[in-house]
Amino acid sequence: MWLILCLAASALAADNARDIVREAMERDQRNLELLDTYMFERRTLQHTYEKDGRLKKTTEEIHEVFHVDGTEIERLIRKDGKELTDREKAAEQRRIDKVIQKIRNESPKDRAKRRGEREKDREEEKEARREVLDAFDFQLLGEEPVRGRECWKITGQPRGDFRGKGRRADQMKKVSGAVWIDKQTYELVRMNLDTKDTISFGWFLLRLQPGAQIRLEQQLINQEVWLPVAIDIRADARVLGKMLRVGLEMTYDKFRKFQADSQLIVTEQ
Repeated sequence: MWLILCLAASALAADNARDIVREAMERDQRNLELLDTYMFERRTLQHTYEKDGRLKKTTEEIHEVFHVDGTEIERLIRKDGKELTDREKAAEQRRIDKVIQKIRNESPKDRAKRRGEREKDREEEKEARREVLDAFDFQLLGEEPVRGRECWKITGQPRGDFRGKGRRADQMKKVSGAVWIDKQTYELVRMNLDTKDTISFGWFLLRLQPGAQIRLEQQLINQEVWLPVAIDIRADARVLGKMLRVGLEMTYDKFRKFQADSQLIVTEQ
């Protein structure tokens, strides 16, 4: 009887974990839709290391990020601790103007094509969130606070029988980890992932080797949407064909509504 009760309790915990993750993925889809309405600054630190672990080089870039008709645009505002020179600022402004003017002047056919590609990317992201439920076996470990918020801690191990259709399906087979989900809002607060095999990470043209660590944290912005505030990657990685030991630290701040309280200055042509 004791063994039966333990097995039943374990199955119930697994079901609860799956339900919690399902709710979190649904809310994350809503966050994805609201992302385009915000602009923010992203600070990227890239560290490269010698084979013995000694720091070899660090580069820093700060970009202002916003969206115009669904297209993400990045404006470089600071590099390696220094403000851009007047000449660099002017060149960056000309580049931004060119992108925006292209969007404004595109033909109906080109606009439909661009929006269609954007929608395709969004659907792939949504499909990945749906497939998470089938890709992993979840276990509810208990409760743990993160940044003062009470969260469920849930681990996930890849299922050997998972056969996903989305672009992210192959990646999900190669990672395991844990998530912390806010008990009050069911929002994803923290995620720690470890790679078990080589995995491509397209944002930075990286191929992460087994043993890479990926960390993400999110928080409530403007009492409306949960967005990433920190992403940290530690890995041996192939970057543009060269094997390096790298660390990437991205922090996000200065979130504000793009349409409501921001002005985009476009140079008159």
